[in-house]
Amino acid sequence: MFPLLPVTASSSHFGKEFITSFMQNGNPRTVQAGDLKLLITGYAPNTSVTISMKQPAVRVAATVNAGQMMSVKIPPEAEMIGSSIFDNTLKVQADKDISILSLSYKPHTASTTIVYPVTSLGTEYYVVTPNVGTDQYREFAIIAWAEPTSVDVYLRGEVAFQGKTHPRGSNLTIVLQPYQAVQLQSSMDLSGTKIVSQKPVAVYSGHTCIARQIHCDHVSEQLLPLSSWGTNFIIPSLPLNMEYDIVFVSTSRKTRVDTRIGDSKSSRNLPAPRAVLYGIQGKSAMSLSASAGIQVTFFCDGGTHGTLKYDPFFMTIPDISSYCRVYHIYGHDQFENYALIIAKTLETSGITMDKRPLRNLQWNLVAGTEYSWASHSLGHGYRIHIVEHASSPFGLLSVGVGNHKAYGSPAVCAPGNNNNNNNNNNNNNNN
Repeated sequence: MFPLLPVTASSSHFGKEFITSFMQNGNPRTVQAGDLKLLITGYAPNTSVTISMKQPAVRVAATVNAGQMMSVKIPPEAEMIGSSIFDNTLKVQADKDISILSLSYKPHTASTTIVYPVTSLGTEYYVVTPNVGTDQYREFAIIAWAEPTSVDVYLRGEVAFQGKTHPRGSNLTIVLQPYQAVQLQSSMDLSGTKIVSQKPVAVYSGHTCIARQIHCDHVSEQLLPLSSWGTNFIIPSLPLNMEYDIVFVSTSRKTRVDTRIGDSKSSRNLPAPRAVLYGIQGKSAMSLSASAGIQVTFFCDGGTHGTLKYDPFFMTIPDISSYCRVYHIYGHDQFENYALIIAKTLETSGITMDKRPLRNLQWNLVAGTEYSWASHSLGHGYRIHIVEHASSPFGLLSVGVGNHKAYGSPAVCAPGNNNNNNNNNNNNNNN
């Protein structure tokens, strides 16, 4: 069992207003223009949605219905190239709740991430950039909402910006106008970089194209603010030939972290601010418990699966207190798509997909917890599924592999969830 620690304010996956941008995907000199999409899911009939961008000028109006997913193609000019300030932020507004998944796809490179509504934004973030076996750029982006804001960036790696070199350990102050974005890139690891803004902002973090075992792949994830960090996490094994993958644990203050993989236990006092690496290998899930809020991200190293040689991917891991009872999960074209399910062991029989019981799953105990995990193939090609449990919140991750490409992200919670295992999650234990 996990210890009963205070949990933090949870984030929501659905809302009526969103801001997002597309970070640089690969080398623009050698990689052709990509396929940028927003996958928008509706939860009520006749939901009006407007997508707009300042430069280049874009405005798209559409209607989405309950249970319907709408794919909106975004102009390639929405991709940010280099370290600079940009006016190509996408603003999405709806008259009823929607959720959004972002997809940046180019030949042999793809990345997906949940786009969080503006109600889930915050003013303090900690960057994590995978830093293994690659010579391209670590990157992160900061996006202003509806008000001008000053942003202080406490750099953990050197960046060049606006004609100046800003060394590791320096403080870079950037002023963003409404709906402006700044992208910062470096050949150095930027993990542990602290971002503090006067007004709520969105933050994305990743890599232009990272490789270690196979070819490189773009990775990008929207980060949650410090106020939404959690203390208890489970990382299931992948349904692939997992060789050696990495879990990043980010801290904002000195934090004790207890981990367990099978019968192997460890405890470490982690410094701050820092992103500490843990190795994960084999077919056992990892559980983590922390004395204060932490941010957990998973980096898959790439590898082989049958005849496929798949590239790396990067995804945030949701804390247990944010688990939901109803999710939407997407399969994508040109991928073998999988759902990774983490549920209370006594409740596994109650999970359904598209209103049908999920039978013949091989459930695996997560050592030292009341949870088990299983993987389920979603097949090839594009489709959307509803995965739910009538009463018990559970975790759901979405991963996919193809030849020289891969993706991973949490599945999207649907409205109407009681998405917390505790109801006392109104206080931030990171202050």
